[in-house]
Amino acid sequence: MQSLTQPAEKDLNKCEWYVGEYDRHKAEKILLQKNLDETFLVRDCSKKSKSEPYVLVIYYGRRVYNIKVRFLEESQQYALGTGLRGECKFNSVEEIIDFYKSVPITLIDGKDQSGNHREQCYLTHPFKSC
Repeated sequence: MQSLTQPAEKDLNKCEWYVGEYDRHKAEKILLQKNLDETFLVRDCSKKSKSEPYVLVIYYGRRVYNIKVRFLEESQQYALGTGLRGECKFNSVEEIIDFYKSVPITLIDGKDQSGNHREQCYLTHPFKSC
């Protein structure tokens, strides 16, 4: 019988856009320095837990967006964001990245109290860590 645990993280280590234990400040700084719209990376969540293991970080329009990647225990799948709106579910983090290379992702400014400031972009430029 299979155990219900999330897929092995070593699988992500082969992905050029996965940077591991970068904190939010470091991830934002490197993307701001890169200064190229639609550049992205995936980092470990600073409060890493089984339900929120990663964060998708995207640079777009001179801003950096941090989007939580949640692991849904009941379906053994991944989803982006808070889960307050309808969500797409994926079988892996790689599947999320591949999907948003061809479908625009909606970026919501967390500091915008009205919730009206939204941008859409694609995941075009993976950040390659050295």
